[in-house]
Amino acid sequence: MARKPKTIDEMKYFNFAFEPGKEDSKRISINSSAPLISVITVYNENSNIDYINQTYNSLRNQTFPYWEWIIVIDKVIPFLKEKSKSDKRIKIIEKEYENIAEAKILAASSSNTELLFILDENNLIDKTMLECGYFTMMFNNEATFSYSRIVEFGIKEQLNNTKLSISEEKRKNIISSGAFIRKDKFLEEYGKLKCDSYEDWYLWLNFLSKKYIPLKMGFYGFWHRNLKSEVKKEKKNNCENAEDIVKDLASKIDSKTEIIQFDDSYEVDYKNVPEKIDLKKKSIVPNDETKRILFILPWSVVGGADIFNLNLIKGLRQKNYEISVITTQKCDYALRQGIEQYVDEYFDLTSFLKRKDWASFIEYIIRSRRIKLVFLSNSYYGYYALPWLKCHFKDVPFVDYIHAENWTLRNGGFPKDSNAVADYLDATYTCTAHLKDVMYKTMKRNVRNVKPVYIGTDTSFYDANIKHEMDDELQKMYAGKKVILFPSRIVHYKRPLFAINIMKKISMIRDDVRLAIVGDGAALEDVKKYIVQNDMQKYVTCFGMQQDVRPFYKIADVTLICSLREGLTLTTYESLSMGVPIVSSDVGGQSELIGSDCGVLVKPYQTPDEQFDFNYSDEELEEYTMAILEIFDEYKKEEVKDICRNKILAKFTIDKMVENLDREFTKLIRSGSKIDKRVCKKVGLAERYLLVHSVLESKDERKKY
Repeated sequence: MARKPKTIDEMKYFNFAFEPGKEDSKRISINSSAPLISVITVYNENSNIDYINQTYNSLRNQTFPYWEWIIVIDKVIPFLKEKSKSDKRIKIIEKEYENIAEAKILAASSSNTELLFILDENNLIDKTMLECGYFTMMFNNEATFSYSRIVEFGIKEQLNNTKLSISEEKRKNIISSGAFIRKDKFLEEYGKLKCDSYEDWYLWLNFLSKKYIPLKMGFYGFWHRNLKSEVKKEKKNNCENAEDIVKDLASKIDSKTEIIQFDDSYEVDYKNVPEKIDLKKKSIVPNDETKRILFILPWSVVGGADIFNLNLIKGLRQKNYEISVITTQKCDYALRQGIEQYVDEYFDLTSFLKRKDWASFIEYIIRSRRIKLVFLSNSYYGYYALPWLKCHFKDVPFVDYIHAENWTLRNGGFPKDSNAVADYLDATYTCTAHLKDVMYKTMKRNVRNVKPVYIGTDTSFYDANIKHEMDDELQKMYAGKKVILFPSRIVHYKRPLFAINIMKKISMIRDDVRLAIVGDGAALEDVKKYIVQNDMQKYVTCFGMQQDVRPFYKIADVTLICSLREGLTLTTYESLSMGVPIVSSDVGGQSELIGSDCGVLVKPYQTPDEQFDFNYSDEELEEYTMAILEIFDEYKKEEVKDICRNKILAKFTIDKMVENLDREFTKLIRSGSKIDKRVCKKVGLAERYLLVHSVLESKDERKKY
């Protein structure tokens, strides 16, 4: 069963100001070859010119330029005539029409493709909408029509992520009006209801009555503009009994009709061998010196590795890279829009393709975008697809970045995955020297191509001198108190319950200490219950996820990191940049930054696979307690603040990290891949390696969903 939609959670992160079509894309391709999608719009002379202009811009910004736009209008609109002169993909049909259905049928009959996309003149589409829609319909040939999640904007803002249910669709229309439809089926069924009321709903029900298969994509590709009733164009031909006709049709539909939707997971068969896609089109971008990079990432959630990805992408964008992003793991909208601001395109493969088709699509992206370097970061699927992709792109450098070993995950985690395919990688970058040593000495990597590149932080952002709205509130709340800050993703290997036990022990020694927990995660409810069970409400406060954690650093006397595994945490960089000393578990590369001048390291008494053992050692609790009390008593605040911050400024800034990786990438792009070409001839092995992984992973996913 699919997970429940988390629309409420996504609303916390979603920015409705990022409307498509407000600005021109930095990479617009106007391709004059034959179209593959016909976009159909019916335009009324009374409609808002600004709205249709934004609709056009959202089309012009599409990553997939192989479309034609067929607009049916009542009479000449000079604005549209002018647009059609500069963009030959726009075709205008001037004709009086009795109803919208008649106009859409006219447009569809005049189209030059077999795939239609219906786009009303006030609405907008994400810049990848046409590309995602085209490929989801190509790979799922059994589907008759498809649509995406919906963003409602205008007078009302909300996200529509309703799971597609035939029984629900029979009661009310939950399918978007902005949909991809196979032309032959559209012309066969559309317009049977001779009025403008419920014409879309009647079409979907007609399709379902014939057991035509609908498909729902799992990303917010369609933006529906809410308008005041007086602004909406009046319907030309309404039917008083339209609702009764629709409900009568709905009552005859089998609720068990097959559907495809990407909230679900689909198994891969051993016959699903990846294939190259040939659209017989020229590359979308010119053959020039632009540095084009593809990021293959797991997702865009709020975590240390994900913030690193965002910071690197922002930095490379400033250095004029063209950037494509592909993600390979289901997640909600959190950092996605943040990343989308700085990239040319973002494709979440889980939202519009079945796993069996992922490698084919990635191959298409690398080829059609003339990608010059592929960067992997924590994508489990990416490591298994790497050999197959490398066999098809022998001259393109592939590199990866790794944050930490994890012995509870595949007996080593991503470093082990990287080592397994090291022959196909031109370089591996690690966030610590410690991890490099582990990969060579403990994991026995056979290729000497690992180099540490420290992540760093944005010292202009993490600066204690900057004023914030929450400053006064927090300072008043914690006046006269010593504050321990626990800023973290709230999961059990980070040991938030251990942090509460430390606080409990300290509270028995002095009453003026408080613990502030900032973050969200799977263990947050456990933490809240634990606080109540231990009667620690006076001493511990959970603030949840915060868009800006800087005000919390400003009231902190010490930052606590008691995780059982890390690389070198972003929290460490941020805390020191804000002038706050740290008490940390001595794991990963934490010792490469934390010294006696800016904090205390404590060897953990537990191993990572003991994260769910909450019977903590009194000796370990005592060590943390004494370390924190030492900082309270012996560290002079202003002096240690300067020491902490200067340590980051000297060596660990984001600018330095971006400069280092830009230098590496530029060198690799200029030289091309140096991988032994004989390795890249093992296509059969690479194909099987990927296929076995995909089959097993898809079976595991089916168990979850």
